[in-house]
Amino acid sequence: MMLITGMREPGLARARSERSLSRFDRIALVLSGGGALGAYQAGAYAALENAGIRPNWIAGSAIGAVNAVIIAGNLPHERSFRLRQFWRELSRRVAIRADAGFHQHLRAAIERLVALWKSGARPPHESSAIPSSELAELIGEVADFSRVNSGNVRVVLGATNLDTGAETFFDNDRHVLSVEHVLASTALPGMAAVTIDGQRYGGAAVSVAPLDDARPADTLCFVIDGYDPVPGTRGGTSRSAREIAALRRNHDLRRMIALMGERLPAGLRRDPEIRKCLAEGSEATMTILRLVHEGADAELPGKMSDFSSASLMRRWQAGESDVGTSLTHPLWLAPPPRRLGVVVHELRGGVAARPR
Repeated sequence: MMLITGMREPGLARARSERSLSRFDRIALVLSGGGALGAYQAGAYAALENAGIRPNWIAGSAIGAVNAVIIAGNLPHERSFRLRQFWRELSRRVAIRADAGFHQHLRAAIERLVALWKSGARPPHESSAIPSSELAELIGEVADFSRVNSGNVRVVLGATNLDTGAETFFDNDRHVLSVEHVLASTALPGMAAVTIDGQRYGGAAVSVAPLDDARPADTLCFVIDGYDPVPGTRGGTSRSAREIAALRRNHDLRRMIALMGERLPAGLRRDPEIRKCLAEGSEATMTILRLVHEGADAELPGKMSDFSSASLMRRWQAGESDVGTSLTHPLWLAPPPRRLGVVVHELRGGVAARPR
């Protein structure tokens, strides 16, 4: 059985966060995919809960959608327990199938899926770690969808419409979410497409983008990536990084418009055209803490398919540790310079990068 422990020094993180969090109106959590690497996200959330940080806006795609509804679908004091319950039981069920010689088949299937993903093709049949029906049953045991849909926490789940190719976001502000919406983003690699309202969905949409559509508010956003999906073998920019860069450009521009408006004479501010321009400005700022567990290397398919209790425990503890490092960093929760709408801090494999 997998033993998952809590943060070693919760008091320090809690004290520091309580001093720094009061300026934020929104605490956002963005959870991406990665199969078994999703245990890193679960550990990261457990550390946030341990530090008294409770998101009121959660976006998830692929395995991140599962973690998202478990968090939103439980009372705060039950969330870490339910996440542990889910990951222990998932590990147990995958192990049963592995004992029947399924593990090597799963790794080979994920390698084929990675190749299909790069070519834009779709898997012809289900080859996931456990059947989608079994995963749906397991999710139903640990997440209360009436609570997910209560609106206490804004929940956005990303998927791709296979009939149109359009990225789709299922939002509990506009939809009644169900387990089908979770499975629609291909919660585990190799799952079959899901049909919702006559449209087929499969594959995950990146979920940072919906923050751009939310009302302006001072926001602390944790982007938890099990891996960084850099396309190709010669490097490049990952999808998550591009989404964050686009969001940053938009918010920096709105911030600069607001600062320019402060310096305009009152007579100019009354001009109708200038008033329209100034209406696009915003004083709100966003601090993004992006945590990346793994790079996209040749071993990625094996890591995504490794649901062993020992591996899941290591990933859970890595998520706890990285959140602890982020919250105790002396500058990361400080207000950004006035000219910036967004400041980004990144921890990759436990190592902090320079602020951006």
